[in-house]
This record gives sequence, C-alpha cells and structure tokens, in this order.
Amino acid sequence: MYELFVLGELMTGDKHGYMLQDVLKHSIGLVRKISSGTLYPLLSRLTDSGRIRLFVEEETPGGRTRKIYQITEAGRERFRELMEQPLEPGAEGETEFVFRFKMVYFQYVAKDVRLACLEQYLRILETNYGHVTDFESYLRNRKPEPEKQRVQLLRVFDHRKRLAETDIRWVTEEIERIRTQEQ
Repeated sequence: MYELFVLGELMTGDKHGYMLQDVLKHSIGLVRKISSGTLYPLLSRLTDSGRIRLFVEEETPGGRTRKIYQITEAGRERFRELMEQPLEPGAEGETEFVFRFKMVYFQYVAKDVRLACLEQYLRILETNYGHVTDFESYLRNRKPEPEKQRVQLLRVFDHRKRLAETDIRWVTEEIERIRTQEQ
C-alpha cells in the first residue's frame, strides 16, 4: 500500500522524504500513522531497485542537506502494475485505504483501469452489505439474548447498512461518470 502511495506521489513530481511523510500522514488520517522507520526503508528499497532516484540538494536554508526523490521509468511501470492489481477484501480498512490511494492517482492510468478498480470496489461493498443484512436478519429472527445487546447490535448494523448504501450509490455514480467520459 505504501509503495503505491510513494510511487503515486512521485508521479505528481519530485518530493523530499519529509514531504512524502507529511502528505501520507494527512492522507490516511488520524487512525493510522506512518513512521520514519517505515517510510525511509521503503524509499531505500525503491532506490535500490531502480524505481526511484535520489538527489541530494546541497544545503537548505536551515543548513541541512535535503534528499529529493524522483520516479524512474521502472517506477512508472511498477506504479501502473500496482494500479492494475485487483482490489481484494483484506484486513480491516486495508482495502479501503488502497482504494482511496488508487482513486487519488486515477489521472495517471487508463479509463479501463479506473473502471476495473471501481467495479471491484463496488463488488466488495455489495458483498459486505450482504453480510450485514444477513446477520441483521438473523438477529431479528432468532432474537438471541441478552435483549439489550441484540437491540444495540441492530443499531450498529443499521449504521453500517446506511454507510454501505451511501458508498454503493457513490461508486455506482462514479462508474457511470467515468463510462461516459472521453478517454
């Protein structure tokens, strides 16, 4: 996931490590953090593999040297591969993060790649919605004890269903919007 982010950000232009970390921190929100201990080894691996280049600025106004990263043709190819990889239901929230990152970089891939990503995400949303409605139906029909917990669980599932319905509607509209676009 972080490889996609780094390569995607470098598709937009050269960046230094601190800027990448700052943009990523704001992209994933308060729930997750990326540490320097995760980002900088990834940047080193991408540099070693030839997917990005490292340039060192002589000296910044603060007296420190700054490392600037730039994507290479091999990095662009890897970026396209990552964008074309199917979305798969995964760990809690992981699929959603990957989907969000992919959406940010849609302008760098072909229409068919964007549509495939949106359609995969729509199937995941619909599958999750089906699981929620199935379990909600079970709770309504079987009425397991304790009653207070069952009632609260039904409230939770109502919330999840409403969120899913909104997501499904938005993704469906986005698919239609992209289908009617020129390349």
